[in-house]
Amino acid sequence: MHTIHRASSEEASAMHSLQLRAFEEEGRRCGTRDIPPLQEQVASLAAHIQTQIALVAKEGDTVVGCIRGLVADRICTIRALVVDPSIHGRGLGSALLKALELELTDVDRVDLTTNTIMERNVPFYERHGYRVIEYTTPIPGITLAHMSKLAVRAA
Repeated sequence: MHTIHRASSEEASAMHSLQLRAFEEEGRRCGTRDIPPLQEQVASLAAHIQTQIALVAKEGDTVVGCIRGLVADRICTIRALVVDPSIHGRGLGSALLKALELELTDVDRVDLTTNTIMERNVPFYERHGYRVIEYTTPIPGITLAHMSKLAVRAA
């Protein structure tokens, strides 16, 4: 069973290690490690925890998932949704996404960008109400889906 809570600075290193493991397959499929999640440094993650929204999921003392959002001008941009590859498909990504959305009391919209080379990404977000706004190809062989959803308001 996992618990989800606001990330602390002490968890930045574990979040970073998980992010590197989780995005390893995407880098392999892209043929490059030059993708943002694999290039990000621990210090950047720690700064994000201090200034923006970051949640972690833990099983016992182990970080098994995390999600981060950047909020500006009433829009939250999901920076990363990361789940330990060994537990994909068990609902943790959905739980983290829902937990982040519940934290967003002062936003109108949630945006994200995902790499279509990971064929389950776009359908996952579509199941949660996100819609593709546009596709871009920043470099040959990599197509990004830019997705968006109106923020959920608590009743």
